[in-house]
Order: sequence, then structure tokens, then C-alpha cells
Amino acid sequence: MRRSLLFILLSCSLSMAVHAQSKRQPVKGEPDAAAVLPFRFYGNQIVIPAMVSGSSDTLHFIFDTGTEVTILHYGLAKKLNISAKQKAGVTATNNLMLKVNTATLNVLYLGKTKMPFVKVYLENIPEFRNGPLVIDGFIGIDLLKQYVVKIDYAKQQLVLYTPGTSMEFAGAQVLPFKLNFRTPVIPATIELDDGQTLTGNYHVTTGGDYGLLFNWPYVQKNQLADRMTTLGSEQVQDLLKTYDYVNSNIPGLSIGNRQLHKIPVSYCKDVNDDGQTMEIAGAIGYSVWKQFSAVIINYRQNELYLQP
Repeated sequence: MRRSLLFILLSCSLSMAVHAQSKRQPVKGEPDAAAVLPFRFYGNQIVIPAMVSGSSDTLHFIFDTGTEVTILHYGLAKKLNISAKQKAGVTATNNLMLKVNTATLNVLYLGKTKMPFVKVYLENIPEFRNGPLVIDGFIGIDLLKQYVVKIDYAKQQLVLYTPGTSMEFAGAQVLPFKLNFRTPVIPATIELDDGQTLTGNYHVTTGGDYGLLFNWPYVQKNQLADRMTTLGSEQVQDLLKTYDYVNSNIPGLSIGNRQLHKIPVSYCKDVNDDGQTMEIAGAIGYSVWKQFSAVIINYRQNELYLQP
């Protein structure tokens, strides 16, 4: 996808009403794993610990499969002795381009593993800096490209496997996925109030603070605004403007052979994260993924595993 900011900013805004965090859970055994990271929740978003070479401070990153570039709060650059480089563009809501400074972390440590030479985009994220858990950045695709990642919701831990390691995920169904830019895309089928169904392509955004977020062109094409009951609306402010979101729910959602019921959905006239080579119906967020005990992403093999 063209950006990191659409889902980052959307997730930021939708989750700001909740700053709750859960207590750390004991790490459960994963003998074949490269690392096991206990995670906390920031609202409905997963937070993992990390460290940067040259610093003894523990940083906290929100992990989201919809985050296409790694983000670091720009105020940390001086503290961590990181030199900002040339500006680079990231696309925000409705394809508006923003220019931000970039830098390179020599090593990013995640438990027992390390990621060398990680490019970060330095952005101001003040709304994430004032809660009981201070958020230092966001990471997603850069981590997925290095490891097979298991989000174990039942045990509240993120498990990293080195690609090629023998792995067995008991009872999991396997779904192949495509990529829209760098974000995984899977097919899913929604059921509407009138009993009709629609199948479309959806981004896999584990950090999205919603059930389904529809793209506006898909809403218009299928007249969803008229076919769903409005339950409420809210205004969300990001760096560029205020956006108006409409909230509803749908009776059902089918992902592979799993049937899910009463799914919260949202849409906004300014949200259009369509692809160049495929129509994107929207994005599937945390309220859906939490209904599985674990979600595993093998990015190199384009495979998504869902454990019931």
C-alpha cells in the first residue's frame, strides 16, 4: 500500500479514547521460536518491547500488520543519538502526501533477536506519549519480512520464527494472501441485513481499532450506506483534517471456513485505500482477529494461518 499513515493515524484516533493496558503475562514455551515477546494492549493495539543499539532504555512499539514503514517518535532521535537524513514521503488519508525525516537504527533488538539497519520514519505522535504506557513507535511489515510472526492472543505473546524453521500450527486453516503494495490482502464475505452476501478483498490490519473499515468507493458501488443501519457517528482528527466516520454492524463475516457474527463496521467518505491492481473493499481489524486464538503470518510464503 502507498502509505503507513492511513491506518496509523486512523488507529491512533480511534483508540485514543482508551488508554488501558493489561499486565504483563508470563512467557509461554515455544522451543522452536527465535524469540517470544510478551505483549501488552494499548486500547486494542498490541505493544511489544524493543531496544536500540547504544541505549539501555526499553522502547514500546505498536505492532500492526498494516504498518508498511517503521515509525519512531521524532523526539527520540536526539536522545538515541540518531541522525535524521533526507525527507521521504508517506501517503496519508485520501492519498495526501506528507514529507517526514528518516533515519537508520543500526540494530533494533526484539528479545533474543536483532534487526540490523532498520529505516525509520520520524513522526510526531504526541497523542501516544501522554498515557500510562508511552508509545515510541510503530512496526509491522519490516518485522514480517524478517520472521514468521505468530500473534498468540490466547497467551498474549508475539512469537517470532526464523523462516525455514519447522513449524506446526495445530488446527489452523491456511489462507493464501496477495499484497496490495506491502500489506497482506485476503478475500472475505460479508452478510448484510437483507441476507445478501458480498465477497471482496480486505487488508489484514491487526492494529486497526475496528471490525471492518470499508473503503468509500466500495460503499458507493454497493450502496452500503443505504443497506446498513447507522448506529452512530464520530469525528476523528488527524494531522491534516477532521474526518467523519459512520458506525454500523453487519450480521456476519466469513473468512475461509470460519463464520463470525455481528461484526462492527465503519466507513468514511475520505477513506479510499484502493489498490492499483485489485479492488479493495476495506480492512479487517482487531475486533475480528481477536476472535481467533492465534493469527500467524508467513509473509515470505504469502500465507495466513488462523487458529480457532
